[in-house]
Amino acid sequence: MVRKEELLRRVWEKVNIGKTGYKDRIKQVEVELVINEFLNELAQCMINNEDISLRGFGNFVFNKRMGRIAFDSIRRQKMRLPERRVIKFNISKEVDKHIRGEKRFEVVDE
Repeated sequence: MVRKEELLRRVWEKVNIGKTGYKDRIKQVEVELVINEFLNELAQCMINNEDISLRGFGNFVFNKRMGRIAFDSIRRQKMRLPERRVIKFNISKEVDKHIRGEKRFEVVDE
C-alpha cells in the first residue's frame, strides 16, 4: 500500500528530475500543497454529487442503491435499509491494459 507521504515523495522526485540548482527545484511543500488541493477538490465534487472523469485514469460515478428489506441473522428479525448513494470507480481501458500486462508502458525522454 502506498501512503500519502510516499506518493508525495515519488511525485516530488519525478518533478525534480534533471533540475540541479536549488532555485530550479520545486519544494516538497509545494507538491504537497498541489496534491492536497487536488484531493480536497475531488472530495468536494463527490459531496456535491458530481461525476468525475479523469481522462486516461478512470471515472468516479454516483449510483443510487434502492432501499430494501434485509434479514439480521443475529437478532433474527427483518430490517429496512434506506436508499443510499454509492460511488463506483470505473478504471480506464489504458490503465486496465497496463495492469493486465497487455500493453507495455513506454517512457519517452524529452
